[in-house]
Amino acid sequence: MLVFVGKLNYSPYAADELITVVFRDNVQVGDKVAVILQWSQDASGQAKANASAHGTVGKLSAVSSPLNKKFELFSDEKESTYYWYKGELSGTKLNLAMWNKKGEEVAKNIELQLIFA
Repeated sequence: MLVFVGKLNYSPYAADELITVVFRDNVQVGDKVAVILQWSQDASGQAKANASAHGTVGKLSAVSSPLNKKFELFSDEKESTYYWYKGELSGTKLNLAMWNKKGEEVAKNIELQLIFA
């Protein structure tokens, strides 16, 4: 299991809010993954709302080692989850971009650090 933690900024919904990404295995296509986060205020106006999404690692490319790869999260579950992610793993750092169901990139450079392996 790999657990990454960082901060999410996505105005007006999140300002320095906690985001956690948990991979069941070693970031391979089809592996289970969960993204857990907190909104400063969600789209319905609820303050400090928690959110989570569960799915799989999608497209995998540019693999130079087990801890250096590019991939997508939830790209195969776009119909059932509002957000999906493109990621780049480099050693103990994970950088994500968040995309919405409309195909718009809504948050860039979400930097997370490996805290548990």
